[in-house]
Amino acid sequence: MRHAALATGAAVVVGWPWAAPRYFVFLASLIAINAIVAIGLNLLSGYTNQLSFGHAGFLAIGAYAAAILTIRAPALPVPAALLLAGLVTAAVGLALGVPCLRLEGLYLAMATLAFGFVVVEAILNLDWLTRGNDGLRVPAARLGPWTLATDTARYYLVVTVAALLIVAAVNITRTRTGRALLAVRESEIAAQASGINLAAYKTLAFVVSAFYTGVAGGLFALVVGFLSPDSFDVFLSVDFVAMIIVGGLGSILGSVVGAALITTLNDSLAHLRRDPDSVHAVHAGRHRARARHDRAAGPRGRTAGAPSTRRGSMISRASFVLLLALALSALPAAAQQGVSDTEIVIGGSNSFSGPLAFTGDQITKFGVDLYFRVVNDAGGIHGRKVRTVYYDDGYRPQDAVANTKKLVEQDRVFAIIIPQGSPPVVATLDYLEENKVPMLFPYQSSPVTRGKRWVLQGMTLSDRSSKMMIDYLAGQRKIKRFAALYQDDEYGKSFLTAFEKDLARFGLKLAAAESVKRGVTDVSAQVAKLQAAKPEVTFLVLVPGPGAQALKERQKIGWTDTIMVSTGPLTDERYLALAGDAAEGVEGLSLWPDPVTSDLPGVKLYREHMLRYHPNNEVNRYSIAGYFAAMLFTEGAKRAGRNLTRESLMTALESIKGYASGILPPITIGPDHETQKQGFWVRVEKGHFKPMTDWLKSE
Repeated sequence: MRHAALATGAAVVVGWPWAAPRYFVFLASLIAINAIVAIGLNLLSGYTNQLSFGHAGFLAIGAYAAAILTIRAPALPVPAALLLAGLVTAAVGLALGVPCLRLEGLYLAMATLAFGFVVVEAILNLDWLTRGNDGLRVPAARLGPWTLATDTARYYLVVTVAALLIVAAVNITRTRTGRALLAVRESEIAAQASGINLAAYKTLAFVVSAFYTGVAGGLFALVVGFLSPDSFDVFLSVDFVAMIIVGGLGSILGSVVGAALITTLNDSLAHLRRDPDSVHAVHAGRHRARARHDRAAGPRGRTAGAPSTRRGSMISRASFVLLLALALSALPAAAQQGVSDTEIVIGGSNSFSGPLAFTGDQITKFGVDLYFRVVNDAGGIHGRKVRTVYYDDGYRPQDAVANTKKLVEQDRVFAIIIPQGSPPVVATLDYLEENKVPMLFPYQSSPVTRGKRWVLQGMTLSDRSSKMMIDYLAGQRKIKRFAALYQDDEYGKSFLTAFEKDLARFGLKLAAAESVKRGVTDVSAQVAKLQAAKPEVTFLVLVPGPGAQALKERQKIGWTDTIMVSTGPLTDERYLALAGDAAEGVEGLSLWPDPVTSDLPGVKLYREHMLRYHPNNEVNRYSIAGYFAAMLFTEGAKRAGRNLTRESLMTALESIKGYASGILPPITIGPDHETQKQGFWVRVEKGHFKPMTDWLKSE
């Protein structure tokens, strides 16, 4: 029976990429990677009682080591890169394990927790090597003459390495070393009395555990293809601890089971970070759609649904799953993914938690979905209703990558609409371009999206915003001395580069520029340095939290001889209100008309729709941005006609010339695929923006 179970399990593992939808191949790779980490952690915690909350740090070290090796030495074989990543991480594990010998219990947990934070800070500060908050794009690795460029190829690499490490771990536990580790777990005093060297075996456990996690990190880098320090936080370490607790301390097989359960649970519950009403809508829509369209759309991953309540052997259930997946994979695919006779499915990865949570909720539920409710109630687009699916990335690039894969490969969306934030958008750009999936109106400012075949840009890009801002301030108002407080990632750096270029046109330079790491809460040192430079204008290129802190700090130290100028998501009363009266007098470039007072016909209609469908939600610039994005999509889909394809949608959107939305000046979409090229100057007076100019031009 045992041999039959192993054979069946091996058959499922080997046949999985040929039976399952693409996203589940990717998810299976993540499960195997987490299983390797869980096994390594179990060898440490389950066998020597050394509880670690720093394994996210070990994973990060292995991931960045493998990524840098792959980038700097592209001819290096994958096995060598993974081995070196494991050895580098093992060396760090040795350096951490020796001083931790004197610690146990809570003190050891605190020390390893601090180690995780130190690793993240090191990644941020070594941006010349790691690219810090910008994130590191990992090229496809090579194995001899083969490039591991597909999910299937990477899956087989991961499961092969995982199988080897599982066998090695089982053998370790059966040797004298394994028995010594178990003796240490049961009683350190008894183990020492038996002649076991506690220090040596505890240190060995740290080293082996770190090696396993470093190899897993290398695999993670190759599978995800994009690294950012945000993904290696303390919550990831907590997940790893949960895996070994769920699976059972001291159990290798339990580590695998725990990794599978926690990884699948996290993936399944990604959408629950949104409000319950929205989640219910997503679930209900998804189940209704699958009931209608599974036959046309091919495999939809139904094997990942709720667990079966039927009793039976593991062999019969595994065989049934494999046979069902194989049968589903043979069914014909739809003519166009995400489009059926009755509906169009679009979706996006967005921030429903983290620093831009308010924005994410407003531009999706109260913006995009608001307009689509109006469209659907009027009969839809050529008789098709629009359904949306969203997942939360918390402004983390790697989560955005995983979410986008899930949307395209599992939810089978037709297009991605209004993803938010330069780092997440840039991280998913290559994947969507490669798979020819439209990215519609991303709410971000980096020029890297300009001119891409499958991207229709949303908000005004940073170089256009910078040109309007500098032309107005240096040109019309004759201001000479500028400084910038910017976020140290793609969002902030794209503005900084544009400011420097545009100031040069007037023979000027930035008097000072101070960077802020993503997620910080104290910006007092940066504000003090900027004050010393005596700028007439200080640009704030930040997300709301640090932006509000900068304004409060400026007020606290009495720095009144500079004009604070907001950019990006800060140019909104809601976010500036976080600073209270410290926001008074802040100026900025607004991209949207006042949603409360504007008499423009499109804005008035937006207010009417908000009052009808969401009477308790206040109108704001973020929801009107999402509303406008859905309006443009609807216009393109209508022009594309009944035979809606991704190609016909892009062609239809490219045909838009002089489109009067009633919200923005007439729009013409050219080869650069930009939809918004104008803005107007505003100033905060008594908590509200007062327009100071008409629409400014960036061309």
